[in-house]
Amino acid sequence: MFQTNLKKAGVAAPAFRQEFRMSKPTTWTWKRILWQIHERDMTLEKLALLNGRNPNSFRKVSRQKNTIDQQIIADFIGVDAKVLWPDRYTSTKHRIYDSRKWGPLESQKSDAVSDSRRAA
Repeated sequence: MFQTNLKKAGVAAPAFRQEFRMSKPTTWTWKRILWQIHERDMTLEKLALLNGRNPNSFRKVSRQKNTIDQQIIADFIGVDAKVLWPDRYTSTKHRIYDSRKWGPLESQKSDAVSDSRRAA
């Protein structure tokens, strides 16, 4: 009924199954990483024990950065760890302070009056 009303109005029907390609590559979610591990008949616990690691540390990889465990998981899946966790592996160690997000830095030579009695 919806499409027939559009045809009567002379409007093309929308393509509901149209796929949109994003400019950025899709990121790996934790569910997708686990799915890849389970697809290969492996669990996080088995993978940890095979590599001599603590299984609890593998469970925390989704929330905490642990480069050794992340590299083991990435090698098992066959994807670079930088692709799996791009926010944890920055391209450079130098960070630029975003003054629009965090506000301007206060200068060390600020106009604020110091309390020399409290400092002593």
